[in-house]
Amino acid sequence: MGREQLISKTLLLDLETTRTGRLKHLGAVLGDTVIDIQTGPFRRALKQLDGLAGGADYILGHNLLGHDFPILKAAYPTLQVLIKPVIDTLYLSPLAFPQNPYHRLVKDYKLVRATANDPVADARLAASVFDDQLAQFAGLAENQPRQLDFFSLLL
Repeated sequence: MGREQLISKTLLLDLETTRTGRLKHLGAVLGDTVIDIQTGPFRRALKQLDGLAGGADYILGHNLLGHDFPILKAAYPTLQVLIKPVIDTLYLSPLAFPQNPYHRLVKDYKLVRATANDPVADARLAASVFDDQLAQFAGLAENQPRQLDFFSLLL
């Protein structure tokens, strides 16, 4: 499956939370459909997210497994989005770029540190990071054929 086909079937997701872990802003993208909700209650937004996820084969984001999914699972454990296969760019970063121990998203849209995070922009940014990771894996597969079987699973 090529990159375009993969991304067309992948829901891009990011959540912003309060310091106490409560959901405050949800961003999701699947094809041309965008969910960008910043006000509660979030029950309706999560129902909308789940409906959108129904059309996705994968969920992609940065630190979904360590941050976003635990928040969603604690608040709404029956969400179908939680059982979709996950592509987490945070976990792929050390595999793609082992020489780079810094794995935060570089948010170029935040010119001022105090600017609020934009989960739709961050979800799209995670897809861009994934593009870089795919390119790196493709290069590694070419240069290190003994590892081709592993890297081909990611392509």
